[in-house]
Amino acid sequence: MQNLNTFNVHGGHDSQGQGASGACANIKNIGWFYESVEDRNVKNDVIDLLKENNKTTYDCTVDAAGTQQANLAQIVSKCNSHKVDRDISIHFNSGRNDVNGDGDNAGVEVWLYDNSDSQLVNEAERICANFSKLGFDNRGVKFSKELYVLRKTKSKAMLIECCFVDDKDDVDLYRKVGSKTIAKAIVEGILNTSINVSSNVSNSEKIYKIVTGGLGSREVAEKKAAEIRDLFNWYVEVKDNGKPNDFRLETGGFTGVPKVEKKMNALYELTGWWCTYEKE
Repeated sequence: MQNLNTFNVHGGHDSQGQGASGACANIKNIGWFYESVEDRNVKNDVIDLLKENNKTTYDCTVDAAGTQQANLAQIVSKCNSHKVDRDISIHFNSGRNDVNGDGDNAGVEVWLYDNSDSQLVNEAERICANFSKLGFDNRGVKFSKELYVLRKTKSKAMLIECCFVDDKDDVDLYRKVGSKTIAKAIVEGILNTSINVSSNVSNSEKIYKIVTGGLGSREVAEKKAAEIRDLFNWYVEVKDNGKPNDFRLETGGFTGVPKVEKKMNALYELTGWWCTYEKE
């Protein structure tokens, strides 16, 4: 059995709103739920847990490639620049079209290139089983020679579809257990051991800020900032995007993912602006 000590990990797609971002859905009583936000939350926690367990880990996420093909090519280029034991691709699925909830979640699946490596297959099966213990349906291990990352990476790779962005039951369960618990299920499945989780602040306690897309000139952005301050009584700053007449807004901090998502969705519903959130 191969000892696993080095890893590439990435969140799929560009970051939210950057041209080739992932799937999303407007979930009843929750609001917009974005793959390109949540896959990065899980990715960050997977990397943290691997490093805490003395594994060399590289973040191969690409945030602003602009197109799907460019994103995939740049991810693979980053992955293949490191000699590692595993490439781990974190995604969220879509296609369930159950934004209101039907009491049945859609669940997790893990994709591999083929079944030629029994150790890799066993790792994928354990990941699915760990998700099932959390309450997610186990859709099992699947195989494809068409998926770009699985075809093009030099090291053994797996693509994990954590759950469905457009299934309210999945989203409710994901939000209940949190990204760090999801990451723990993944890492324990790969390493085939119980891992220690540090007492670092969880995503439910971390501070996040809302960040808008570009709103135009500083004058326009300042006017928008004043409107938001009046409407929500939030702290809002105008920030330069580094391009002529391209300024964004950043809010003060909100504690925890559920709160910042609620605030962000309220802002989106009122203004229609693209926005995301980031850790402070």
